[in-house]
Amino acid sequence: MRWLYRLQILSNALGGFLRYFVSHLSRLEKIVIAGLVGVIFIAGVSLLVATGRSADIQPVRGGSIIEGVVGRTQVINPLYADSNPADRDVSRLVFSGLVKLGKGREFLPDLAASWEVLDKGKTYLFKLRDNAKWHDGEKVVAGDVAFTIQVIQNENYTGALKSAWQGIEVTAVDQGTVKFSLPNPSTFFLSQATVGIIPAHLFAHLPVTEIGNPDNNQQPIGSGPYRVLGTIASRDSLNLVANDNYYAERPFIDKVVIYFFDSEKSLLGAMKSGTVTSASFSVLDDVSNLGLPNIKTYIYSLPQYKAVFFNTLGGNVALADKAVRQALAFATDKQKIVAEAANGNATVVDSPILPGFWGHLPDIKKYQLDFVAARDTLNRAGWKDIDQDGIMEKDNNRLTFTLSYKADPVQQKIADILVANWSAIGVSVTLNPVDGDKLVDEVIRPRNYEALIFGQNLGSDSDPYAYWHSSQVQDPGLALSVIADKDIDNNLETARLSADINKSITYYHKFQTAFADLVPAVLLYQPHFTYLVDAKVRGVTSEMNLSDTSDRFLNIAEWYIKSRRTAEGIIETGSAVEPTS
Repeated sequence: MRWLYRLQILSNALGGFLRYFVSHLSRLEKIVIAGLVGVIFIAGVSLLVATGRSADIQPVRGGSIIEGVVGRTQVINPLYADSNPADRDVSRLVFSGLVKLGKGREFLPDLAASWEVLDKGKTYLFKLRDNAKWHDGEKVVAGDVAFTIQVIQNENYTGALKSAWQGIEVTAVDQGTVKFSLPNPSTFFLSQATVGIIPAHLFAHLPVTEIGNPDNNQQPIGSGPYRVLGTIASRDSLNLVANDNYYAERPFIDKVVIYFFDSEKSLLGAMKSGTVTSASFSVLDDVSNLGLPNIKTYIYSLPQYKAVFFNTLGGNVALADKAVRQALAFATDKQKIVAEAANGNATVVDSPILPGFWGHLPDIKKYQLDFVAARDTLNRAGWKDIDQDGIMEKDNNRLTFTLSYKADPVQQKIADILVANWSAIGVSVTLNPVDGDKLVDEVIRPRNYEALIFGQNLGSDSDPYAYWHSSQVQDPGLALSVIADKDIDNNLETARLSADINKSITYYHKFQTAFADLVPAVLLYQPHFTYLVDAKVRGVTSEMNLSDTSDRFLNIAEWYIKSRRTAEGIIETGSAVEPTS
């Protein structure tokens, strides 16, 4: 074995070294030197063994994993998968986009081998890979890309991607080149180019209204690292096999079997029984108490946040006062909310641009829990408890408002903590729990609230314009803090129109500084996502910034179960529960 050979060489060298010192040094010097040499020898042996072994491990093809997923697939088509996590998971494995996100949210080539940004950010030119093929063997061409985007732009398209693609012209320049012409420069257009491409030769004959029909998606054909084996015959499981014609490195793991479950509780039971070898959870107590010794845990931060959004233009005088919003921020115990409402499965956040997103400002002003500072802020702005009833007042206006939220245990816990926090500084809050099926239509869309507990999912979009610009405060806009501020608006506008990412980041820093001063919302926490995987599956990493829970598969082509030590030629066959199907 290679490491033993190295050890023999080291032993011979050290032997000659010691014989020299035996004949030239005093007894005391010999003892000291011998001790030092012994330490060096042991450290050297350990290093050689470790490096020799690690250098000789090489992943090889083979093995299977069984993934457990909550929910059922409806339409395995990237243009219609946005609203269903199960569809997104499968689509991530089966389809490809022009570009893909790397572990650090950098953009990497996918179907496109390269791209150019022209006309100061208004034109994007993509060159497709020559070896990209659909799972049925047909070549992926620029016409497929143009067809996909034109479906999204069609008036009869009912998926969630339409608004992002309006006003963008797509042209198949030739079979291997596709051009996008934008109405305005965009630093973050590449995030849109991650959308999965569908094959024109299988869908072009259909009306757009029929492309999303489940009957027309029973045998999904993509260009991704895995392909669906056969047709979708069962709603309980799905078999995927490695794509031997994948244009990049073929995945090491041969087969992925997906079992579908009705709840995280039943999924956890399947994990404990060994029915599945990997599973993801949004809510999970201490993993160390689950009795799963052969399972590795990977924890990710999701690209979303929970917050309290303020309607400053709805007629409530108190909430229109910046000092009141600042005081509410000072008096919010975010750590308690994370511990008790999110069961510790979250991280406190202070910035609307999350860590890992382009332009995040780590040094943004933070409102640490401080009830004295909260009261001082109110007092300086003229809010006093004049009649000693425990409620602050100013100009005959009492500091009171209504807090709306979805009627469920998590939101209720958040609301209860906020009421306790804010009442301590003289704020009266009326709680308004709303049934989930009414919250969007009756409260959020008409902006019929004074303060709102809600979450926003940013996905892969690093541009906060849609969530904080004043032009987006009316439905169908996504800005839930109803406020108009020129500093916020101007910096968001300038950042998204810059063709220079570094300049955009500078403007995003200014936006966050203005946000921290204005406090249009009190950001609470960023939820975690836990992924449990059989320890025999290697190559999985939590060192990545997810845009969606399906992004756990971003580097699945690098995962492996079987390996060999090249020096010995030994293959380790650790298979993560070979399926019988």
